[in-house]
Amino acid sequence: MAKTTRRSAVNLTMSVEELTADLAQEHEEWLSRKPQTVYDLVKQIHEPLLKMKQDGRTDSEICDMLTKRGIEISAGTFATYMKRIAKETRGGASRRPTRKPKPDSDAAADKVAASNSNDSRTSKPARPTSDSAPAEAASPSMSGFTSRKPPSLDA
Repeated sequence: MAKTTRRSAVNLTMSVEELTADLAQEHEEWLSRKPQTVYDLVKQIHEPLLKMKQDGRTDSEICDMLTKRGIEISAGTFATYMKRIAKETRGGASRRPTRKPKPDSDAAADKVAASNSNDSRTSKPARPTSDSAPAEAASPSMSGFTSRKPPSLDA
């Protein structure tokens, strides 16, 4: 047999529209008091913190001041947050320049070869050719190598 639920009647002292507006207002008040992340808080007070650092305060001293006021943060985390906020206010991530390969490395030769293959105006090869006989390979060759057929697995 199916169980039935009993529902109670509602005695509203206001209209549904007033109730909706009242709940929306209470939600807005709650959002203004809502606990923030430490990062959000540091971001909001970034200017005074930056001024303190410029005046000679250490990260540890600033963290001690924040801890006394109920904001638990380590000096390392504080430094990371300050760098991240500074980067955001500068206008995004500035990319570090990539390291250039040495001119005699294989990566440089491959890069030159790739750029030469894209450019039809160049006609010289990527690597200079040698007039002498080819040198012996340092490792043994794989010529004559055969692999065995893998064993069949019975089900």
